[in-house]
Amino acid sequence: MDVLFLGWEFPPSSVGGLGTHSYELVKALAKKGVRVTVILPGSTYREVPGVEIIGLGYNARSIYSSRKVGPRVYGNIFDDMERYANGVVEICRNKKFDIIHANDWLTAKAGIMLKQILHKPLILTMHSTEYDRTAGNPWPLILDEEKKAVSSADIVIAVSERLKQEIAQTYGIRESEIMVIHNAIDSSRFEPVHASRRNKIILYVGRLSPQKGVDNLIKAFKIVSGRDDEALLYIVGDGSELPKLVHMAIDLGVADKVRFFGRIPDDDIEYMYSAASIFVMPSVSEPFGITALEAVASMTPTIISKQSGVSEVIKNVFKVDFWDSKAMADIILGIIKYPGVKEVMPREAYREITPITWDHVSEMFIAVYNRITSKA
Repeated sequence: MDVLFLGWEFPPSSVGGLGTHSYELVKALAKKGVRVTVILPGSTYREVPGVEIIGLGYNARSIYSSRKVGPRVYGNIFDDMERYANGVVEICRNKKFDIIHANDWLTAKAGIMLKQILHKPLILTMHSTEYDRTAGNPWPLILDEEKKAVSSADIVIAVSERLKQEIAQTYGIRESEIMVIHNAIDSSRFEPVHASRRNKIILYVGRLSPQKGVDNLIKAFKIVSGRDDEALLYIVGDGSELPKLVHMAIDLGVADKVRFFGRIPDDDIEYMYSAASIFVMPSVSEPFGITALEAVASMTPTIISKQSGVSEVIKNVFKVDFWDSKAMADIILGIIKYPGVKEVMPREAYREITPITWDHVSEMFIAVYNRITSKA
């Protein structure tokens, strides 16, 4: 089977879970014997054995980190999407594929154009919606593009039940036309490498955008710091909210205990997970949340917001409403105070993720491919 995989992000040029998903999935598909061709906007990417990767050679903007610039970059993102679509069509109009697999709305235009030329089925994986990314303040033009994307696909894949329901309700798509395939984890990458958890490091890893709720985590840390002077908050990631979050830490009087690391290499992130004593994912709205799986794979006690899709696959984590900074602080302090919690819950959570593998996810995608091609 020949699959054309349209991606926007790919390691090492990744901002969030979209890049991780794309890399891990195509790697697993190739191991199953699927012939995968990946087309990306840029020219920097991690090679995957058995996979042809084509970079179009320009640095496409990320929708997740461009909002601070306003309408100018807003227009440029659509320019990038158009450029990507035209590049894909130019390369592929005379090629033969069994499936066109687009990932997120930014690649959907290319998939729709190519579907009309090649007359092949189009699968669209949605990793989030504009409502998620903006914490309820969407750009209407992007809503229109997402609606075109989900309406044009032969089948839509959502990364959680939560996202499936949101897509159906927002865009008027029947739930029967949306299939859920959860994300997974390569747990072998996250074996603990740090011997001691006696530190009091609270860790966040991810984009710094309104959707991620890091402001509420800093408010919770203010409470934690007032009751435990040794606690530290490490924030790993970049995005439009960074200046606001830095000023918040200063205004709350905890700037000396909040460390902003920016984006760091994957190997360093793996070390961060294993060295931290607590991981927090405080998202306002999270379609899935791969970072929570990564923390669990590192045997790190994990707190997630109740508004996250990853809660559908892991139960042995602490859950809190994203807005409840006091409850978040109480849980953090409880984990610090009671060492037994650091032993039991991470061990049970780790057992839960054992079957959540990219090998299994790739089998589910192959089943979708086979079903769609047989109908075609």
